[in-house]
Amino acid sequence: MLNEKQFRDRAIRELREIGKLVQGLATDRELYRRLESEVIAVNSELAGSSNPYLMMTRGSYTDAATMRLRRLFAPDANLSLRRLVSQFPDYPEMLHDRLTGKELAHDLAEIDQVGTFLKEQIDPHFSNHERTPAALETANRGIDRAIDLLRDCVKRYYWIVSDAYIDVDPVPSGEALAIFQKPWIEPK
Repeated sequence: MLNEKQFRDRAIRELREIGKLVQGLATDRELYRRLESEVIAVNSELAGSSNPYLMMTRGSYTDAATMRLRRLFAPDANLSLRRLVSQFPDYPEMLHDRLTGKELAHDLAEIDQVGTFLKEQIDPHFSNHERTPAALETANRGIDRAIDLLRDCVKRYYWIVSDAYIDVDPVPSGEALAIFQKPWIEPK
């Protein structure tokens, strides 16, 4: 077992790496939401459409986010928030006045619940024939819950081990959607 200083150092490194991954997920979610609201919803030919390209794009976002999240929630992964948080009870002095045992148990239970949801509900049942708008919306609500939980936990546990804050907010994507503001396919 590591002493408290060694655990803190390792936890800080791991939380920084997890934070980068979570920030990437949050950035992708923000860009996906912007695509839906600023491009698709305002385009009468796309809004409400069952266009196969649009369904593939939506499904690809959902598939990619689900797999990235599953790795972060896996208890045995090399870089796992679940694994790291479960080690905090071994260092009770570090938690003193920052987090109660009840709060820690609640966080672990919520991480387990969301991890199980991702593994059992979204992943095996989310196949090509289930890429309907309703199926995507349900899956994306679960993904949003998982991203929000990760963001909260990374911030909280990073503060506990480092007495500092970590930025896991989405990175502004600026003009990422500018490509949709001008025609880029010329009619023949």
